[in-house]
Amino acid sequence: MFVKTRLSRLRGLKLASFDVVYVCPHRSELGVLIFRRRDAPPRRALFIDLPVNPQQGTVAGIRDQLDPERLEDDWLP
Repeated sequence: MFVKTRLSRLRGLKLASFDVVYVCPHRSELGVLIFRRRDAPPRRALFIDLPVNPQQGTVAGIRDQLDPERLEDDWLP
């Protein structure tokens, strides 16, 4: 299963629902892996479509939205 969403629609999504998270340039099918659970195969993927000109610190903002309490340590640098 995979879910593709825009950066502006992250609210309401729970990180626990996904095994991997990718960020994708605007209107692209290719993404950069930013989160992967070590103990699970990548069956449930979230693809986040970035705006045309993403702001600096976008990945940190995604982490804050999906993992506000910083409970997961599987975020990639």
